[in-house]
Amino acid sequence: MSPALLTTLMFGSFFLLLALGVPLAWTTGSLGLLFALFMWGPDSLSIVVLRVWDVMGSFSMIAIPLFVFMGNMLQKSGIANELFKVLQVWIGGIRGGIAAATIVLCTILAAMIGTVGADVTITGLIALPFMLKLGYDKHMALGSIVAGGALGVLIPPSIMFIVYGVTVGESIGKLFMGGVGPGFLFGGLYIGYILIKCYLNPSAGPAAPAAEWQIPLRQKLGMFKSLVLPVLLILGVMGSIFGGVATPGEAAGVGALGAIICAAVRRQLNWKNVSGSLFETMKTVGLILWIVFGAMVFIATYTLGGGAEFVKSTLVALPVNPWLVLIIIQVILLFLGMVLDIIGITVLLAPIFVPVVTALGFDPLWFGVIFNLNLQIAYLSPPFGYSMFYLKAVAPKDVTMGDLYQSVLPYMALQLVGIVLCMIFPQIILWLPNMMIK
Repeated sequence: MSPALLTTLMFGSFFLLLALGVPLAWTTGSLGLLFALFMWGPDSLSIVVLRVWDVMGSFSMIAIPLFVFMGNMLQKSGIANELFKVLQVWIGGIRGGIAAATIVLCTILAAMIGTVGADVTITGLIALPFMLKLGYDKHMALGSIVAGGALGVLIPPSIMFIVYGVTVGESIGKLFMGGVGPGFLFGGLYIGYILIKCYLNPSAGPAAPAAEWQIPLRQKLGMFKSLVLPVLLILGVMGSIFGGVATPGEAAGVGALGAIICAAVRRQLNWKNVSGSLFETMKTVGLILWIVFGAMVFIATYTLGGGAEFVKSTLVALPVNPWLVLIIIQVILLFLGMVLDIIGITVLLAPIFVPVVTALGFDPLWFGVIFNLNLQIAYLSPPFGYSMFYLKAVAPKDVTMGDLYQSVLPYMALQLVGIVLCMIFPQIILWLPNMMIK
């Protein structure tokens, strides 16, 4: 079977089964096995299984359950509520201050939790009722939470960087550091938009009442006391990776233990919280691994059939500027992000696109972060932006999907601006990884 025909049949069947409602993991896994069996017979199945085994046996994969457990334990220790109170006191007195505080809260939670779903859910429960009570424009309140929560794709310890790094063999530690600059850039763009809009239109985000933030400076500073330990934990985990002291897997183990200690210090270490954290961790990890299993079977068959080489040679041979090829790749990612799970997109397409961009002369580490920047937009993209569904689950009943779709549009535009800036100025991504101690 020619690679062109293989590409048409495999991806055509892939989208057909998805349209029929077959889950992503079963779609990719079954197609990979069926095409391998058809093309090479039963003996080929061992090659496919070995490919999956190599990936799943990677030591870096241990970082996923450990970082997820770390985030769940920190979440159950009640840190998010206290952090929001601190931010509310410090910047709640300006127009749009609570929405800006929400972006900051999402950024810090992303560094604690590493998953978008938990970030959006926690922030929605804490910040959304408060903003609506203050009279915030509904779209301003909803958009700040959904966009801020999506920063979990970029801010380390992002689970997506671990999946990407394992899939294509890129340094996970450098991907973590590469996500820091764009994460702060995107967060800064969101905050700037919020403050400017609320300055021009005070009704979009009124300041909090004076009673909420006018307290003595000593009392304001004292509020940081309870946050010292978790912040030190995050800095220690990321600092050990940056300094070359620990691998991401080792740092994740220290982070998981540190989260338990944080919960104990805050008197939240009990069987209910530990068992709940373990259960939520297993649910998250199980979902991730089943998608990875299926996608790895699919991509192994496709690669063995010459599909990946076919895509590489086709794109590299296009008589256009390499930057246009890069833009085409990103358009594909943005389109698929509207309808597919981003873990599946990563495992399916990263092994195909990375050889292409490397052959075109682009830095593979830089592209790895750009790849995930595009997937961050997927969390906001209608009709299946996951962040919107996470928030809808905890929002008041009068919040409709139409409200959520409308609220994310300005932030999607800002995300595109951020991607363009990272393409024009690659050091936004590469500066921190280049500073790492090898």
